[in-house]
Amino acid sequence: MYKLAILDDDEHWCRIVQRFLKEEYAVATYKSVSRFLWELEELNQYDIFLIDFMLPTAAYELSTDGIEIITTLKARFPHSPVVILATAYMSKNELEVHGKQMCPEADGFFAKDAGLEILAHQMKQLLTSGITEDR
Repeated sequence: MYKLAILDDDEHWCRIVQRFLKEEYAVATYKSVSRFLWELEELNQYDIFLIDFMLPTAAYELSTDGIEIITTLKARFPHSPVVILATAYMSKNELEVHGKQMCPEADGFFAKDAGLEILAHQMKQLLTSGITEDR
């Protein structure tokens, strides 16, 4: 069973994704950037990450976004984890055109209104492609 970590402040959306993927993935959710970064060393156990683009931070936290988190993950882990940037602010078509320009380190892009079947298919495709061969 693959291990998935989700960083997203929308608790409801995280629960929906977790329920939808529970047959094929062990899912952990993180709702705050600080908790996610605090546990960064333990995160190397995950096979795939789903990172929200817009991440609100608490008053005491440094402002950051999903692109910065993805850059940190890719730089920090030598096994180069599979990372998908998720957003509700862009459509699937917009992400296909502008996704790699926004975040070249991301392995995939997901528009939250595209449907969870598409997300599951994309995750499976990324995990079984050559991306995981260098792990």
